[in-house]
Amino acid sequence: MASSTAIAPPPPSNANGTNQTSLGRSLLDLLRSRDKLVRASSDHQIVDNNDNNKSANDEIETTETELLQRLQSLDISIRRRGLFNNDSERAQLFYKCASERSSSSTGSNDDTVVEDSAKGSVKSSSSNNKRKRKGGGGGGNSNNSNNSSNSGTGSAGGLSATSYGIFLDSHSSTPFSAVSTGGGDKTNLDEGLIVTVVCRILGVTVGRRKKHDAQSQNDDMEDETTQSLKHSDSLIQVALSIIASICDHAKDGMVPSLSIDSQCAFIEGDMIGSIGSSLLDALRDNILSLYYQGNEERIAVMMESFRAAASVITLMEMRLSRADKIINGLKDVTWLVLNNLHSLTADTASIHAIQHSATSLLASLPLPGTSDGNPPSKVWTECIRDGILLLRWALNGFFPMPTIDNTVAKDEASKHQTLWKEHERWLSIVTGFQVEGLDLGGDPTDVYRARALQIRIECLTSYVASLIKMDGYPLHQANTLSSSALILPFDSLLDVSELLLSFPLAAEGKHRSTKQRLRSTPVQGGLISPDSAMSISVELRLCGHTLFDVAMESCRGGSGALSRGRRIVGMAVANLQSSCSMALVSVVDGKRSGDIRGQRIGWLRGSIPLRIKSIQMFLNVAISLGSSTMSSAGTAKSMSKALVLLGGCLLEQTQREDDRFDEWGTLGERAKLVEISSTALASCVAAFGGLIPNNVRSTIDSILHSCLTTLYCSGSSSIFAYAEAKRSILQLATNCVTVPWGDGGRSTINDIVRKVSLLLKNDTDVTVASMALSTLCIVDAFMTPRAPALLIASRNQDESKSNLTASVMMHSINEKEAEMKSLSRSKESKEKKSSKKDQKVSATDDSSAVKKKSKTAETTKTMQNESELPRNAIENMAAVETDNKQIHSETTETGVTNNDVATDAMEVDENTEDRVEFEGKSQEGQKDDSEVGDDDDFSLDDFPEIVDEDPDEGDRI
Repeated sequence: MASSTAIAPPPPSNANGTNQTSLGRSLLDLLRSRDKLVRASSDHQIVDNNDNNKSANDEIETTETELLQRLQSLDISIRRRGLFNNDSERAQLFYKCASERSSSSTGSNDDTVVEDSAKGSVKSSSSNNKRKRKGGGGGGNSNNSNNSSNSGTGSAGGLSATSYGIFLDSHSSTPFSAVSTGGGDKTNLDEGLIVTVVCRILGVTVGRRKKHDAQSQNDDMEDETTQSLKHSDSLIQVALSIIASICDHAKDGMVPSLSIDSQCAFIEGDMIGSIGSSLLDALRDNILSLYYQGNEERIAVMMESFRAAASVITLMEMRLSRADKIINGLKDVTWLVLNNLHSLTADTASIHAIQHSATSLLASLPLPGTSDGNPPSKVWTECIRDGILLLRWALNGFFPMPTIDNTVAKDEASKHQTLWKEHERWLSIVTGFQVEGLDLGGDPTDVYRARALQIRIECLTSYVASLIKMDGYPLHQANTLSSSALILPFDSLLDVSELLLSFPLAAEGKHRSTKQRLRSTPVQGGLISPDSAMSISVELRLCGHTLFDVAMESCRGGSGALSRGRRIVGMAVANLQSSCSMALVSVVDGKRSGDIRGQRIGWLRGSIPLRIKSIQMFLNVAISLGSSTMSSAGTAKSMSKALVLLGGCLLEQTQREDDRFDEWGTLGERAKLVEISSTALASCVAAFGGLIPNNVRSTIDSILHSCLTTLYCSGSSSIFAYAEAKRSILQLATNCVTVPWGDGGRSTINDIVRKVSLLLKNDTDVTVASMALSTLCIVDAFMTPRAPALLIASRNQDESKSNLTASVMMHSINEKEAEMKSLSRSKESKEKKSSKKDQKVSATDDSSAVKKKSKTAETTKTMQNESELPRNAIENMAAVETDNKQIHSETTETGVTNNDVATDAMEVDENTEDRVEFEGKSQEGQKDDSEVGDDDDFSLDDFPEIVDEDPDEGDRI
């Protein structure tokens, strides 16, 4: 749905058409037309003729294409400017009309009337028959009486859905064909009709389902989902995207410091809150129907459904605290999809996309809390604990690790029986499936189980990571939870991360210790073989990296990680050492070639992507723990060794002449390795400073000098042809020049750094050139010898007119924006007045024609009754009548042409000579053009009548 118009607002010619007040009505008309055509085609109302069927299908496709285009344009606009186009006045007028509708319907106890077009009957749903919640929280409004006024949608907002102009189909009735409401101004609730169209596409209904037996309930659900998913996938996706866009815009606007349109955000959030329960219920049914259909071509619809549901929950938050049934239903359906995700045959990218969207929805479920009074922070902690337990049980059940104690696992299962039942349910799904057929590469059942374990670990990892990162949470809620007393099971998180990081070594060890003919047989106490464990070990190690990184990011700057510094540093350094080449490790450890012959080489040491992940892991540890790791006796030696390993990784990629046979990576991945190695060294030099031992600092400067020499001599023919490699090495050079050694001295590489900076300041990449200029300025400032200043110049701090300060510039910008806004509003008001005046002038022309006929008839009758008047008097009367007719006709022309005067003043001079003569005669009685433009009731009644119905004697003479 992305298009070129998404990066810029629509042109002025199209902007006027998209901001009409009748957009919702036009969308609703298009949707109804499309539904009627589809219904007529399905009911065989069209003659069974190929030409007729083809024309009907073409008409349906044309209508649906037009509706889809309008909805896509609307989605782009809402995503950036909201449902009200960031117009606070329009939003306030909309809310005022909605409040009037709500108060009028509450006072008169009006019912929402839904006309059944199929039966021709009218059904009414009285608000007195609906159950009212006790203590149901409203949105920003405390008007709880409005929540149960007439919508029955489980409203959690301040006003009901029908007050906002949102009309939903009843669950127990056929779809409506016409809506009639009372109270309020209907013309100003067009945004409600837009939401109505979206809800109709998604099949959102209001009302309760009747309780039947299981079979009839399944049949009802199938009929319901058939009605809700009868639209095309494109329409459903754009409708789901509109819901997510409205929620995201409302969430962002609820932070006053970041948005000036908090009023629009409040109303948008309240509109979604009025239909939140019904909307989530419909999304749950759609996801369940898509799952049971088993159509993998509709995976995109399922992902958008997960995303829309997560957006609604993160927007409503505590307003869903009493909707436990809906929240638990969404949770069960989401876990049902994730537990059976391994059975899909889709590509890896699609499976990962479903994982991310589904786990984001699960991560948002703690926000409402529970009806028992548990706050979101407590539910959040319990969800993280449950995810870690499921991870450990899944890993231990398929491939027992030597570090896991089975007695501890049994104790945990007895403490968390409900969670253990969930684990057994997934286990029964995986183990109860037997793959038939012959696979020469191994047992197909073993491969199936290995794939199920891999996807399970990835799903749970994504779930825990989304919870810790608070993926999709509103800014104010994320800050509130982060600042509150959150209990993070940090030790358990480190335990499961260590298990996943060490899984490749354990799988390799089991594979080496098992005989060749038994390597495809499941291990003792497990469900997968050593061969299958080796095939999924890389993916499980990446999951361990993800969990470790989010754990360190969550406690950065706190005391939780510092108390476990030795364990964390040991994990990071051991992981980095197991990723580097064996030659580099032996050089750093000081071993000779004979000492490493009996050691295990490790089949993952040559993987450059895994080496990049290990360096990122160490960088995260160095930044999170800070300089305390270099000052502590227990971690200083390990950190010094890690810094030398980082320098060795950088030196290997920049100085070698041929490719190593044992490395696995592309040239671009090698450039990425140079970038991350240089960035990690630069960050460590900046964080540790003078605490780095002199021998380690000397090694770092020597490696940097060698890399800069290579760049200066043969930059384009080496790995430094990549821009990211040049930027990172310049950053490392800048930090080494500015940070002194432990003894207080400075680095001696300033000459080569200055030469390289002069060389790269004209680089074709603008970021490299900018970094080179910055490095050159820093080197000149630090290395140029300067004498003490003899005179210190002082500058006047007055804000003169010639200096444009930040405050003056911002004040001027605000003034210009206010001026432009006032001019735009005045222009719009003039256009509205001119359109109103056009309508009144056309109505005046009709009334003037009728009045002239009646006046002429009365005048003729008066002249016949007064035939005894002198002939001169009669002639005078006839002359007066002629002048009267002329005045009336010219007045009508004046009323018509006054609109032209408002648009183009030059047309006044092109009027006829008769009108110029008339204006000369009636100059005293005629109003100014500006006064005429302000008077919306301009008509012939503004001019005095010349002929009276009963003329006196003076008029006769």
